[in-house]
Amino acid sequence: MAKFKMNYKNVFEIDTTGSQDPKDTTKATFVPLAAGISGVTPAANETDDNTAYYDGAGFTDTDVTGKRITLAFSGHRVIGDAAQDYVASKFLAIGESLKTLARWTDPDGNKIVSNVTITAIVPMGGNANAKQTFSFTLSFNGKPIMTDKNGKTVEFDEDETTSASGTITQGSGTGSQA
Repeated sequence: MAKFKMNYKNVFEIDTTGSQDPKDTTKATFVPLAAGISGVTPAANETDDNTAYYDGAGFTDTDVTGKRITLAFSGHRVIGDAAQDYVASKFLAIGESLKTLARWTDPDGNKIVSNVTITAIVPMGGNANAKQTFSFTLSFNGKPIMTDKNGKTVEFDEDETTSASGTITQGSGTGSQA
């Protein structure tokens, strides 16, 4: 089992102040999304372009042209936990008040910070003789910022000409915003 990293080594956090700029986390108050959480499912929700060209004999090539990243959390309600209380308090909310920052640190120390919208909130539920259920989804808004364990911004666009912050790093537009 030593060659496998356990899922609980991923650290998920949510900002309980409602900050929205992933480039500036100085005003954020991140608290762990851990107590009562028994499962987390990430999804890329990719947008694909499947175009068939004549030189492909009628078969298509697939290009991923976009992503809508989500993290679906599930577990049991822990009243008094700062993260769960914050999420549950948004059950009736709409609009901007559902937006905040989230941070995900993987077992290797790489960090992803993104503006997120809290969706599909289930603050309680279940049978009378069961623990209250708790679930919600964090839907990423825009391009997240990823830094490796050494603090270096990770490039994650196809041609690596744009940094995670949106600055063009190669070519005639170097230094400008993409």
